[in-house]
Amino acid sequence: MSRMLVVSVLVLCMVLPAISGTPGVDYVDGVLVVRFAEDLQPVVGDDGIVKVGDAEMDRVLRRFNATSFEPFFGTYKLQDEDYRYLTRNDWKVNFPAGSEMELIAEEANQCKAVLDAIPDILYTFDYEPNDPSFTAQWWLRAIDAPEAWEITQSDTSILVAALDTGIDWNHPDLIDNIWVNPGEDIDDNHYPVDTTLGFMDVPGTFGDWDQLDNDNNGFINDYIGWDFVTSASVVPGEDGNTPDNNPMDFNGHGTGCYGAMAARTNNSVGGASIAFKSRMISLRCGYTSTDGTGRTSLTAAAGALAYAVDKGAQIVNMSFGGDSETQFMNNAIQNAWNNNLLLFGAAGNDAVSDRHYPADYDNVISVAALNSDGSRASFSNWGNWVDIAAPGVSCFTPWFDDSYDSWQGTSVACPIAAGVGALVISMFPEEDNSLWSQYIIETTDPLSTDHPVGSGRVNAYQAITQFYWPELTIESWNISDPDGNGHPDIDEEIEVTFEVSNEPGWQDALAVTASLEFSREGVDFGTQSITLGNITAGSSANNYDNPLTFTVPEGSLDGEFNVLSLIISCDPNEYQVGESAKLMLGTPEIIFVDDDGGESYDQYITENLDAEFYNYFHWDNAVLASGPSGDYLSQYDGIIWMTGDVENPLSNDEISALQTAMDNGADLFLFGQTLDDQLSGTSFYSDYLFAQSGSGSTQNALDAVADAGGPVIDGSSLLIVGPGGANNSTNPDVIDPISPAVSAYTYFGGSNTGAVYYENDTRKHMYCAFAFEAVSGASSTTSRADVLHAVVTDWWGLDDVEDTEHGTVIPSDFAISSVFPNPFNPTTTLQVDVPLTSEIRLAVFDILGREVATLHQGRLSAGTHAFTWSAYEMASGVYFAVMEANGVRNVSRLVLTK
Repeated sequence: MSRMLVVSVLVLCMVLPAISGTPGVDYVDGVLVVRFAEDLQPVVGDDGIVKVGDAEMDRVLRRFNATSFEPFFGTYKLQDEDYRYLTRNDWKVNFPAGSEMELIAEEANQCKAVLDAIPDILYTFDYEPNDPSFTAQWWLRAIDAPEAWEITQSDTSILVAALDTGIDWNHPDLIDNIWVNPGEDIDDNHYPVDTTLGFMDVPGTFGDWDQLDNDNNGFINDYIGWDFVTSASVVPGEDGNTPDNNPMDFNGHGTGCYGAMAARTNNSVGGASIAFKSRMISLRCGYTSTDGTGRTSLTAAAGALAYAVDKGAQIVNMSFGGDSETQFMNNAIQNAWNNNLLLFGAAGNDAVSDRHYPADYDNVISVAALNSDGSRASFSNWGNWVDIAAPGVSCFTPWFDDSYDSWQGTSVACPIAAGVGALVISMFPEEDNSLWSQYIIETTDPLSTDHPVGSGRVNAYQAITQFYWPELTIESWNISDPDGNGHPDIDEEIEVTFEVSNEPGWQDALAVTASLEFSREGVDFGTQSITLGNITAGSSANNYDNPLTFTVPEGSLDGEFNVLSLIISCDPNEYQVGESAKLMLGTPEIIFVDDDGGESYDQYITENLDAEFYNYFHWDNAVLASGPSGDYLSQYDGIIWMTGDVENPLSNDEISALQTAMDNGADLFLFGQTLDDQLSGTSFYSDYLFAQSGSGSTQNALDAVADAGGPVIDGSSLLIVGPGGANNSTNPDVIDPISPAVSAYTYFGGSNTGAVYYENDTRKHMYCAFAFEAVSGASSTTSRADVLHAVVTDWWGLDDVEDTEHGTVIPSDFAISSVFPNPFNPTTTLQVDVPLTSEIRLAVFDILGREVATLHQGRLSAGTHAFTWSAYEMASGVYFAVMEANGVRNVSRLVLTK
């Protein structure tokens, strides 16, 4: 389900930020991806130059030495019919290695025949990060972290801390997320280490090393945090005596906790973490004792907690404890709570129900550990005092000495839950820790475990959304079809009805509205928007008594596709969901009647039609329960009708409908391997198809009859067996033409006719008494696609393209004249009207007024220009394109769905 934010008009009054650059992207060398606005067919001429039949685009291809082209999906054949239609004009054009692809794309986008042209972008998955070990981090998926990342990844202002054995703060997966103490950052470079001088083991940078207590907290040069361990009996190699400004981890435990919460993510290093935009205050209050046990002292832990409070931490993780309750530690914890910190404590690893501290202090969220199947980890403590559970087995995180480890325990379950807490704070920055705790505890996934482990497994996505938005689902929606032909016709009023539900436990949906949008103009709305009122959590609503309506007016988008979107909007927090459908509006030139009895033979015809990018309507008799009427067929210029190997496929009504359409001038391409058996001796056979049953032998191959005319390709041969065809030809028939029809194709080795052709001033038809879908093109014979191309182009001229300059129309106003598609995923093209050569700025802003992309900054000549926004890394939601020129400011609303 798509989820997006909607903005009120007040947002448009916000002060917009200054211009900022957009991050660079990588491209496939020498490849341009193009979506044509017209049905253009790239070809490579005898001179080796790629051409598409449009003068403007051909000049671009010639100028930059285009070498070849290929379909967008290569040789793969899309199985989704609607998606095949949607991408039918998409191509990849290849240029020499090293070509300036951004320049080529810019030039191509100026051509009116091009809807969109971009370099073939190399991009990463949106928050399925590129960290090499992310796929092994099952625990991130178990808590729905990737879904949560689409909405928030925390924020650099949110500080997390762990009361633990320290942190390997110069670890390559942590160093970029280390907090730098602003009070000690004298050179104000916000970086924890001086890389230029190579002092990678010393906190701070050269300009900070003044040996002064600049922030007046009693610690000298606490650049990134503090080491609170003192007078401890530690294993050899650890620092156990003097507190200092280097909280380096010698154990690994603390690094693992920090890494689970806030390790750098999407940086091609190591693994991912939960709140990966947070910053980590580096603290060390734990160590490895001489007996090999990890320990921390009360004073060190309480001191570290106080430091975290004073430095503005909002999340504190405590993966340590025991059965002793002390007022000293409780005071420290309640102080932190009173300063609005969110605290997490590990439930312990003793497999008992005994209370464990600090996890069981008031205002600490206690965390048990789970296996990957959601069961309680055998070592995890449990009991009614536990608040929640989190993954705690085989959890891959950063580890000491620039390494990684896969470890287990409530010690790792606790920072996983704490990372979710950081996401919650980023989503609800104005709330307090009592509500943050509620959001985390009440949005878990219920579990069935052997012993109680709290409300359930923490769920990152639900924790940030369940108290923020409703959870609306469009259960069903229906687009009416008054005449039952499968698509809206000209002047036909279409009704759109739907039912929408709101998930129990989520927010009530307030002031719900529903509206329709089309991706292209030219549709008249009757009722475009309605109000549904409120939909409380756990209830549903529909518009069965108040449908949304639209009409396709005469002469507008006749026979063309358009994308219809149903958008449901509501409060709180400007929530929105939607559904889209691709519709054929009006009547195209061609109807393909699929009369194969529900078999899949039709795919061999549709794949050829789709490859040629023809607009056609696919009428499936098995789905629509009957054939089209004569009046309906008469709306089309051409009819392609296949019957496969069905016995007696044509009903009397269907024969009558064909006769009516042919009388009205419709052209017909009819084929099927049992038609001769059914039609022999009928008036339809003799008086309309001008054919009769013949006799003699047949073969699995046919030759074209020379000079037959029309779409019959001289010198061609058809093979009706082999790979590439339907392989359903079992009994082709011999037929004879009745004058004025002529033989079109005859079987190999003789003059026996397998297909006839007829043409007069008003109509044409070709009839094949064999399974045309079985034509394979194998053994260097003519392909089925070539024959269909000949039929369509000879009869209906659908690929005729005038090789002329497009006329230039100068707009009258500065404006963003169109956005297509909209809603979109993940790219859209904006057309900008410029009435006179001017300085133009075109940028995209999010709902908070932050600029997220600059599409153009500079002079544009008079005319209409196209710019593409590729929002691959953006979250779903509403954005605004803002064009500024000559004192004119024009704004268009963009809706990104994912």
